[in-house]
Amino acid sequence: MTDLFPPIATTPSLFAESPPRRVRVIDTETAGQRLAEDAVIEIGSVDLDLLTGEITNPMQSLCDPAGVPINPHARKVHRITDEMLAGAPGFAEAAAPFRLAAVFAAQRAEFDRSRLRFAGRWLCTHKLALRAFPSLKAHGLQSLVKYVPLDLSPVEPLLAGLAPHRALYDAVCTAVLLRAITAVLMPRCHDLADFLDRAERASAEPALLGKLRFGRYKGIPIGEVPEDYLEWLSREPGMDADAVFTARHQLKLRGIRGARALPARV
Repeated sequence: MTDLFPPIATTPSLFAESPPRRVRVIDTETAGQRLAEDAVIEIGSVDLDLLTGEITNPMQSLCDPAGVPINPHARKVHRITDEMLAGAPGFAEAAAPFRLAAVFAAQRAEFDRSRLRFAGRWLCTHKLALRAFPSLKAHGLQSLVKYVPLDLSPVEPLLAGLAPHRALYDAVCTAVLLRAITAVLMPRCHDLADFLDRAERASAEPALLGKLRFGRYKGIPIGEVPEDYLEWLSREPGMDADAVFTARHQLKLRGIRGARALPARV
């Protein structure tokens, strides 16, 4: 489904600056409370060279949540206890070494970006994986490790002693995922700068789904969903933003191919 990240021809600028090759792939664990009361309790990251695929510079730090208790359900997932955070640096101190990068990537970038508030460009590997691997049954991080599948053997030294759902472990897996995404999507771009521009734009948009996640056509490839259902989906108030975005995109593609165009909204 190359229409999910279509090849384009561009004219390179003679005066363009060289784009950054390294992306800081980052993950956070939180206390798991409501958004207004949540707190970062762990940060982990590695750096990925987009051209060579080299993964380097692992960093991790626990963070003092400033009195915010860890939700029991979150504790069951990441297994970080309040006792483990005793003596940990505050968020500002813990986060300082991680913020020194031009480009960041995370599996759910909106989540991590909202908590870290780091300036720079952000890529969402979840949204990019939907474009690189649209036919997979699930696009959570561990599902992508299983279904792409991702070969973690080259990064075993980085994963030694770590566990899934801890920040550094998930950052390493996300870096391997971004490397696989780049291998699929970069050849459709003019160059690295074009890839970064398009990946950043796709990361800022709603997710472009390969399959619907609910309703009569749940699990059906989007290209096989009837046009009238897509038109209804695109107009229905209160509908999931990703589904609406996907429906409109698919209708636009079919319009180009001669199908009925999406009616104008008023």
